[in-house]
Amino acid sequence: MKSWFNSKVPGAVAVAALTLSATACGGSGATDAGGTITVSYSEEVADELPLWIADEAGYFKEQGLNVKLASLASDQGFPALVSGQTQLASIGGSQIVSGVAQGAEVKSIATLTPVFPYELWSKEKDMKALKGKKIGVTSSSGSVYIATLAALKEAGMSAHDVNLISLGSVTNVNNALLAGTIDAAVSHPPASAAFKAAGFNSILNLAERKVPNINVGIATTDAFAKDHADTVTKFLTALKKAFERERSDEVYSTQLLKAHLKEDNAEALKETYDFYAKDVLPQNPAPTIEQLKSAQDELSKKNPDIKKVDLAKVIDTSFVNKVWGK
Repeated sequence: MKSWFNSKVPGAVAVAALTLSATACGGSGATDAGGTITVSYSEEVADELPLWIADEAGYFKEQGLNVKLASLASDQGFPALVSGQTQLASIGGSQIVSGVAQGAEVKSIATLTPVFPYELWSKEKDMKALKGKKIGVTSSSGSVYIATLAALKEAGMSAHDVNLISLGSVTNVNNALLAGTIDAAVSHPPASAAFKAAGFNSILNLAERKVPNINVGIATTDAFAKDHADTVTKFLTALKKAFERERSDEVYSTQLLKAHLKEDNAEALKETYDFYAKDVLPQNPAPTIEQLKSAQDELSKKNPDIKKVDLAKVIDTSFVNKVWGK
């Protein structure tokens, strides 16, 4: 196993993750008999609503779990997981595939967002007008990056045709687009309401195409899944109840979206709820090979080792099958 905090993560990130270990995790392990487990997620986006519901509605506690949610940037979440500082992570398929290619023993165990939930927004009116222009992404490997490459591919273009600018977070990307410092970006509700109001055009809708992808999913290490199978099962049992609550309780779900997304626009919140609860949230969140293939295909262009990853060995559907049924 590689030293992830030395080889993959800048010093400041490593310090942040180590601080998480000392303050949030209470140690790197967890026990089935009431131990604390720390679960990371990378962005305050509506993809994470089931996690927030399970936590704040008390569904984790109903299962006898003491779960702490930790917000970690995508480049911190995976190193924290493989080092044992978190026990589960809500991350994109791109991080999982990249990590496995470098020796990490990690499995994707559930999918919260099984498709690209994005539209590409710009003041331009078509994709071809973006040649040579600046397109914002969060990083050079995350879900936004993979979605951007997928959007370019749909238009017969590639990353070589544009100037991809890494900005660190979804919020930074959205703000840069509104400020005019980039020319285009993929995004999703509730930001789409602000883009419409500012005169931006949706020039390609990936969400409508239902392209399979683990935009956000739950991952854990092989060791934790093996040693704490009961904890993982209880975690997903709580998450299943949160799925059901998200679909059935628009008022409660919208309250959580408002609080986490810091969004007061009722129209934007309605659009966000309808999009995620009705169009995106899967009936059965079992991860699939097809959902990981988009990340593998794009990332292997830079790293040939990623093409060698056996995607069938990256997914573990046993827990979802037990909780949701096959």
